Amino acid sequence: MTIPSKRSVQRARERIQGIRASLGEFELLCSGTLSQRMMKCGKPNCGCATDPAARHGPYYQWVRTRAGKPTARYVSEQQAQILSQAIDNYRQVKKMLRDWEENTERLIDAVQPPAP
Repeated sequence: MTIPSKRSVQRARERIQGIRASLGEFELLCSGTLSQRMMKCGKPNCGCATDPAARHGPYYQWVRTRAGKPTARYVSEQQAQILSQAIDNYRQVKKMLRDWEENTERLIDAVQPPAP
């Protein structure tokens, strides 16, 4: 591994500052996935039992991990719209944090070069 140049170190510091500023712009964050489903009701005489186009819905299901276990919950269409944005925000924040970590590694290597 080579020692980062002064220019590389400066870019890393600037990138971290940019990430820190950007993180404050996010209001809602949620992990997980959101799916839209059409479902059968289970009544044998209902049209949904034989015709896939007659299924009920759409229903929106939010699935995430809580305490190491998958948790599913149905949400309204309005909640699904908000959750969709919050999930996108969460993914963007995670990407920024990975970038922050990479730039931090550059700074650490500049301050204290790695041992051979």
